Amino acid sequence: MTLLNNTWTLLLLCFLAGLGLSAGQDIHQMQYHLEKLTSVRHPFGADPNAREAARSYIKEQFQQYGLEVAVHTFSTTVWHQGQQRTVAGENVIGVSEGAGGGPLLLVGADYDTALNRHPLEDNGAGVGAMLEVARNYMAATGPDGVFTRNSTVIFVAFDLNTLEYDGSTGEPGAYHFVHQWLWPHLNQSLLKFAGAIILDSISKINMDQNSQYLPQDFGKAFPSAYKRISEDGNKGDFLALVTRGTSQSKRLKDTFTGNYLKRRKAGLIRLQELVVHTNSPVSIPTLEMINHQAHYHFWTFQPSDQLTALPALLLTDTDFYRKSSEECPLPCSAEAFLTRQRKQSLALTCSGVLYTLLDMQAERRRPGETGEVTSGASVGVTLAMTWLLAAVAAILH
Repeated sequence: MTLLNNTWTLLLLCFLAGLGLSAGQDIHQMQYHLEKLTSVRHPFGADPNAREAARSYIKEQFQQYGLEVAVHTFSTTVWHQGQQRTVAGENVIGVSEGAGGGPLLLVGADYDTALNRHPLEDNGAGVGAMLEVARNYMAATGPDGVFTRNSTVIFVAFDLNTLEYDGSTGEPGAYHFVHQWLWPHLNQSLLKFAGAIILDSISKINMDQNSQYLPQDFGKAFPSAYKRISEDGNKGDFLALVTRGTSQSKRLKDTFTGNYLKRRKAGLIRLQELVVHTNSPVSIPTLEMINHQAHYHFWTFQPSDQLTALPALLLTDTDFYRKSSEECPLPCSAEAFLTRQRKQSLALTCSGVLYTLLDMQAERRRPGETGEVTSGASVGVTLAMTWLLAAVAAILH
């Protein structure tokens, strides 16, 4: 292995250490999550047990982390073999109750798949990232952590994203969750909701020119983003942050952006904001780029005659609008899927989400309080120190 590759490996390992547990353990944990998500998870897929197995795994992980697990059941319709079929779905919810009573914050990802999609790209990596954020958040705010849980955080694995199923007209699991579980849980009060962070297709990075497709009229909806992407040769070298330009969304967007950029180093994946302003209608081609993920059901929530838009941001690689530079033909193992570039990208995304939760929903313990950090549960390792250690190790090597 070359010195450059050694350096990148060490930088990555140390970067992951800042997420909360030892770097090797984080890499192992992410791979372990993805190994449970390598199969197509569709109600009429080749393996009828794959979706149930993934659901059971998510529940087990939530329980191990110390989250209070709830299950929200619903029914919807799925188009299959020329007819609409009614199917049952389960949204899996893990609740970390806060003591301070502030507005709750949500992190979510779809855990099912369409029949013709890559199960790790869409959306196994998103589920794995959500699980890692949940694991590290609970460790950071647990007995050995340096934070206390002030406001509630909930982690949600959504089932049956029918908007990605060809020809299906049934409402997806995220829609039913917002209407049937979340809104009653909030006592129908927008003031009790800090927002949602949705992870949907986050692993495709491509540094090649013309690897990023932009829909017609994309430039009208997102002029600054269009200019940046075009001038950069239409490269798929960014993580897109899709949000609405409302005051309710601003704090969530700014907190995540600050945490992401603070931990991003040269060469790592940049962040591209796509802000949908209420006074600037988005054309249908561009809207179709951002309306099939779970966040959209928060934006369009309408419990009565009046629209009650809930703040939510989407983190995405833009899904099928981007060509992957690291194909992993099916069946694709978790080990083969987790290339160096994907590890870097997923680590940065997890870190940004984790520190957003800690900033918004937790409080750092004061000196002398119980809960001093142990080596296995620390999120206090500074990134400056880890990068320095990586550089020194590379030189010594």
